[in-house]
Amino acid sequence: MGFRVKKVRDHVLWNKEDDERNAFTVIIGNNGCGKTELLIDTCNKYHSYYTSALLEKDTHVASAVHYLREDFSPHNWKTVEREYGHRLPRKLIAASTSQFEKFKANWIVRNDAVPSGFYAYIGSKPYMPSLSPSTRIASKAIQQLLGAEYFEKRKHKALVGFLSKFDFGQKLLLKFELTFPNEDLKNIQNQSSTEPETQLILKNAYIEHDEMELVELLSYCERIVEAPAFALTVGNQNLNLIHLKDSEQKPFSKLIISRMLRAGLITLSSIQTMKDKSLINDQSIVDIESSAISSLSKRSSGEQCLFLLFMGIISSIEDNALICIDEPEISLHPQWQERFVDILSESFSSYRGCHFLIATHSPLIVSDISAKNCCVYDMATNTLVDATPYGERSSDYQLATLFHNPGNNNEYLLSQVIEVLDDICQSKEIASETKTKAHWLLSYEPRLPDGDKVKRLLSILDQTLEVFSK
Repeated sequence: MGFRVKKVRDHVLWNKEDDERNAFTVIIGNNGCGKTELLIDTCNKYHSYYTSALLEKDTHVASAVHYLREDFSPHNWKTVEREYGHRLPRKLIAASTSQFEKFKANWIVRNDAVPSGFYAYIGSKPYMPSLSPSTRIASKAIQQLLGAEYFEKRKHKALVGFLSKFDFGQKLLLKFELTFPNEDLKNIQNQSSTEPETQLILKNAYIEHDEMELVELLSYCERIVEAPAFALTVGNQNLNLIHLKDSEQKPFSKLIISRMLRAGLITLSSIQTMKDKSLINDQSIVDIESSAISSLSKRSSGEQCLFLLFMGIISSIEDNALICIDEPEISLHPQWQERFVDILSESFSSYRGCHFLIATHSPLIVSDISAKNCCVYDMATNTLVDATPYGERSSDYQLATLFHNPGNNNEYLLSQVIEVLDDICQSKEIASETKTKAHWLLSYEPRLPDGDKVKRLLSILDQTLEVFSK
């Protein structure tokens, strides 16, 4: 049985059968209705459950949760849930490409066996004026991607499929930089005074690392300054990180870079896609001169958003995960908005029991859903409906029926009014279902501007009903 968010406060987000399929709830509503706050509350709820389980007085529950992070068994996880009394997602992922999102950039849980083992954040925090939002988001995604000690086949398949679908290639050129002034490196080594920003960075790094660990990570910083470029290659069954400078020193590992990113000592300064011009298919070989290199920043904003969002989710997802996505339509071409849920469904079809919560303003996100197991939650009316009747319908249909904002000259409403008028004209007596539909259509009249074609037709419909009522 997969993980499902059934209810948060008085909001029912799932009422279908629980099974092993992935589930999707699209959350809609006007600006200011609280869609983002609902996602935040959902994250808070399950993070507090997880923290409570780790600190549970019943040592059996606390120990089980702690050690299951490394030795996971679905059966044992269900046992923990049963004894603890709450459903727990295996992973909590918060993702947004908006600069105004409100997710927490970090959540530290005492006693967690794996740093950031439960919570993964994909977003543009922390704010760094020298870097573009897309680069900051990419830094978080790369941190998550490199932090996995074991790169499972499903994750590899999802990553390769996504990179191929959007023509990104299977090699990325990454460049890193320090998050503090380079000269402060020597000041740290000499125990001299440093800039206030550097002191804050070190203070935050000490939260998760003891002094010896931090000294080790700082020892790598000088090498980053000297040679910041790495190649990330997606091989047949693995992920390789190659430092593009030969050195006799201890080589960088994926985990070291991930830890440096998580500690806030370095950040990604640029990301570029690489495509081999040669016929060599060995992903462990990196030849800059024979590669076509294209900066991610030169791609359209929509491509950047998709790339970063999916890279981050792919790097973090597990079975029975909870994935909260806020406003994915930002910068996306309408065609990609229409296919967004389906792309999610296809990309993560190898995973089971996940629940995706997607807060959106876009009717196009709903209009072409063909993914099974999908619901739409309307915050304006607090109603949860099956998405099937709304899938593969026009945007005007979504605007009128789901978003309560038909706009100008709504073609769906035009067709419905004409249909009702035609039924009335062909009958001596108005059928009850026709009358019900007519009154439903007339409820839109106050929301339509003067001069709107639908409003003019509704006026005719209203007059026609009066004639028949006499």
